[in-house]
Amino acid sequence: MITAPAARWLLTVVFAAAGLAAALPWRGPAAAADAAGREPGVSCVLMCVALTAMTWWSEPAAAAWIQAAAFGCAALWSGLAGVGRGRRPGLSAVLHGLMAGAMIWMLTALPAVAGMPPGGSAGGAMASVSRPATPAPVLAVSILLAVSCAAACIPWLARAIGPGPRVKDPVSAGRAAMSAGMAAMLFATL
Repeated sequence: MITAPAARWLLTVVFAAAGLAAALPWRGPAAAADAAGREPGVSCVLMCVALTAMTWWSEPAAAAWIQAAAFGCAALWSGLAGVGRGRRPGLSAVLHGLMAGAMIWMLTALPAVAGMPPGGSAGGAMASVSRPATPAPVLAVSILLAVSCAAACIPWLARAIGPGPRVKDPVSAGRAAMSAGMAAMLFATL
């Protein structure tokens, strides 16, 4: 959970814009390039809602584990959609899987490091209480995921930016924003 109000509002705006871009029926290259069709869009919208909620409060443990299971299924779906058609998973499927894995990590491992169960309720005034030092393996995985999410925005930004001041693919721009926001959240929780 993020404690600084300015960071919370900034991440809320980023995730709302990314979710809106994923929810609207854009007809851009990203929609045609996704092997799984609409499922990545639905997954992105749900991920943006979960990320927004995560910036403001901690979910109950049951909700966190249900979300982790749902994002695990979404990652498998992204990877297996192309394989079912006799193709290797494309870059978009790999990036969706990476972001789903980062979500699962944030929902299950990071709350445990903060001294509460996954999805625990150490929010509000308790968020400012000092926590134990993060173990080196957890820190390494968090940094690796944060850097990976930050790098994942590059291909989506390349798809989104067109000639001139226009965004040629809003779906890819939303996915780039969501990936950058996830990287920021992972770095903020270290």
